[in-house]
Formats: sequence, C-alpha cells, structure tokens
Amino acid sequence: MLFSSGQKIRPRLSQRVYSFMCDKESLLKDATIVVHHRRLTSEGATGFEYKDGKEFMIEIERELPRNEYIKTLIHELVHVRQDLTNNTDHSKREEEAWALEEFYSWIFND
Repeated sequence: MLFSSGQKIRPRLSQRVYSFMCDKESLLKDATIVVHHRRLTSEGATGFEYKDGKEFMIEIERELPRNEYIKTLIHELVHVRQDLTNNTDHSKREEEAWALEEFYSWIFND
C-alpha cells in the first residue's frame, strides 16, 4: 500500500509508478510505503529510502522533472524490495537500483 504526501504537481504519477512496480516486484504489494515529497536540494540527493518500524519511508525531491521523478521513485522502490529481502550490501544495492531504474523507467515510459 502506498501513501503519498506533499505532492501537488503529479498526484497520480506516484500511484501509477507504484502499481507498475508492484507488477515487476511483487514483494512491494505487501509493504506499507509512505512517500514524502519535499525539497532535498540542500541534501544533494533526489531521493532517500529508509525503514521506520513496519513502514518504508521514501523522501523524494518534489521539483524533479517527470522522467527524473519516475527514475528516482523506481530507484527507491527497488531499495524497499531490497530491504524486504535483507539485501544489506550497500554497493550491490546501489548497483542494482541504478540498473533497474534505467530498465524499468524505459519500460514505464514506452
């Protein structure tokens, strides 16, 4: 289940990306995911993912262009799946998330 806050520009895009990703990464369907849209420019990132109790939190830059928003949300959702499968190797997590963000965003935009 996906909950979203702070998004005024693309209220349905995060739900579309989430539904698409649930079809590709079925473990996401059983997770509670909260997406916070806020300014992250001072933190030098476009998105973050972390676990807070039983919920997965994603913070995403709210001013991203559409294609970058899609890639970033996909990247962070891959991290949720990695947490669900106890993948803790940081470099392998990032390598996989970067590869899958490119692959899945290409399919999503097709």
